Amino acid sequence: MSELSKSFEMECEILDRDHQELMQQIDKIAAVIDGNDDGRCAKLTPEMIKFAKQHFTREEALLIKVGYPDVKKHAAHHQNLDHKMETILELAAMAGENSLAGEKLKSALKFFLADDIIDADLDFKSFVKDRDI
Repeated sequence: MSELSKSFEMECEILDRDHQELMQQIDKIAAVIDGNDDGRCAKLTPEMIKFAKQHFTREEALLIKVGYPDVKKHAAHHQNLDHKMETILELAAMAGENSLAGEKLKSALKFFLADDIIDADLDFKSFVKDRDI
C-alpha cells in the first residue's frame, strides 16, 4: 500500500486523512487489476469517485472557512478533475474485458491523485497550516 510522503502532507488532519483514503482506494483498485480481477473495477472505481467528490466539497468548505483567497480557482481545478473522473469511470467499465483499459485506469488514477494533491493542494498548504482548524 502506498503512503503519502511527508512532503506531500498538508499538515491538516482532515485533508491528510482524505488524501490517505483516496490513496488507499486507488491502491485497492490497482490491486484488483494486478490480480486479474479487473471486473471489480466497475464497482470500486465509482466508490472512489464518490469519495473524491465528497473530499472536494469538504476541502472547498474548509478553504472558504479559513478565507483562502484563491478558493474559486481551486474549485475550478476540481471541476477540471470532474472531467477526468468521467474518463476514469469509462476505463473502469472496460477493464473487465480489456487488460489495456485496466493498465490505463491504474495510470489515470495515479495522475488524478497527483493532480489533486501535488499540482493544486500544495498551493494552499502554508495558508491552511497556519490557521486554527
